[in-house]
Amino acid sequence: MKNKDDEKNNDAGNRGIIEVKGKAAPKKILILIILLIAALFVIIILFKVLSREQVVQQTPLEKSDETLVTNTNNGVSLTTMMKNIEEKEKLDAANRRKAQEEQEQKQADNAPSAPASQKADQTAVNVIANGSPQTASGDPNQPQPLPKSVRQLMGDTMVKIDNQEPGEKNQERDDLQGSQYADGKVSPVLNRRYLLSAGTALSCVLKTKIVTSYPGITMCQLTRDVWSDNGEVLLARKGALLIGEQNKVMTQGVARVFVNWTTLKDENVNVRIGALGTDSLGASGLPAWVDNHFGQRFGGALLLSLLGDGLDILKNSTQQTGSNSNITYENTSDATKEMAKTTLDNTINIPPTAYINQGTVLSVIVPRNIDFSSVYELQ
Repeated sequence: MKNKDDEKNNDAGNRGIIEVKGKAAPKKILILIILLIAALFVIIILFKVLSREQVVQQTPLEKSDETLVTNTNNGVSLTTMMKNIEEKEKLDAANRRKAQEEQEQKQADNAPSAPASQKADQTAVNVIANGSPQTASGDPNQPQPLPKSVRQLMGDTMVKIDNQEPGEKNQERDDLQGSQYADGKVSPVLNRRYLLSAGTALSCVLKTKIVTSYPGITMCQLTRDVWSDNGEVLLARKGALLIGEQNKVMTQGVARVFVNWTTLKDENVNVRIGALGTDSLGASGLPAWVDNHFGQRFGGALLLSLLGDGLDILKNSTQQTGSNSNITYENTSDATKEMAKTTLDNTINIPPTAYINQGTVLSVIVPRNIDFSSVYELQ
């Protein structure tokens, strides 16, 4: 009964103690085996890494050896080639020397019949060697002109090298030479009584307004009588009508209108004059007020550019505020820029429009002599 009570008391006293019994040795053995396997694995990995490094280090040495071998072979081949070249040069020199000796022998055999050119060459050689030409009389104090072949050998004759194409002109030389004009002819003026001479200025007042948007017909009325060259015959009365045409398109930077006056009409007389219109002082062209259409040319592109700038500002402000909205303006901004460029390309070439009001005083200069004897006769 005591033993049972003692066991119960021991169990009650050891109730909070954990007892481990047996199997401790097998766990240690297992841990040792795992450590050995890990060490063996590490050794194998280190061995492989070291073997690879040795291979990499040996590779350049092998290549350098091959290079040395190749260079050695090349050196041997270069030496052989140099020897062959030297032998070939010696052989060529010997052949040239032999050919020269044969040629000199032939010249010596044909010496009595040598042409004059060879004599001139020999003379030139003597002149170059002695420093002064020899005269026919043997007096060195009397210089004589040398032949052309001698001058060529001495370098006194200039050689002209023409690199220009046939028919090509030197523009600078042509400008320095000036222009060439045909000879004029003199002809008498047979009948100055009915002659409207060239250079006569006809004063007139414009009757029709000129707008250069489209070609049109213009009319001008004479303000003074037109008399003949000698001042005796009235050729065109004040109030006669000048008819012309305007068909030139205005260009940027031009503020004058070109008008060609074709016909002078005085009642039942029509005169083909083909004269040029000038201002009251004789300057070519008629002064006009010019509308450059600045708004039409640049207005649309400017508005689209401003719209694109506004979209860029809106996009930047949205990004700075850190808004989480998914609205994007890049496509709209790019499209606006393309539209501005296209609009500018289409409107930049709008030509200016010139306006000349009716009542403007003009001048018409007659460019040629006009004979009125076929329509007028004094009684």
